[in-house]
Amino acid sequence: MATRTDLDGRPIKPMTICMIGAGGFIGSHLCEKLMSETPHKVLALDVYNDKIKHLLEPDSLPWAGRIQFHRLNIKHDSRLEGLIKMADLVINLAAICTPADYNTRPLDTIYSNFIDALPVVKYCSENNKRLIHFSTCEVYGKTIGSFLPKDSPLRQ
Repeated sequence: MATRTDLDGRPIKPMTICMIGAGGFIGSHLCEKLMSETPHKVLALDVYNDKIKHLLEPDSLPWAGRIQFHRLNIKHDSRLEGLIKMADLVINLAAICTPADYNTRPLDTIYSNFIDALPVVKYCSENNKRLIHFSTCEVYGKTIGSFLPKDSPLRQ
């Protein structure tokens, strides 16, 4: 792995990244990229790890020991602040990512994607941690199923 440099040509020091939502589409791909192309350590937080299981086992992988999975829900887990404190950078990707839910469960979606993320912002602010917060689910729009008749079995 080549040494990565900043814009001034100085080597980038390895850092610990707390990635919330690491088991999702963007998070899993970002974890793969970080493991294969950087020396950074990742604290991978999510309720599921199906999409990153291959990164966690076996110990013979080149990045063994650089990624740790923590199964938690940011909504109610006392470990969240401690994991954020351990990190140099926090990336928050946790969200409801089903476009149909934006139309059928708008309040749940707003709570999950914004209100439930407030503790993450608070902990980052209180502990002077850099935070990257984004989500692509807002740009997908309506699914094809939303144009089908309400009684269509394909809407399921």
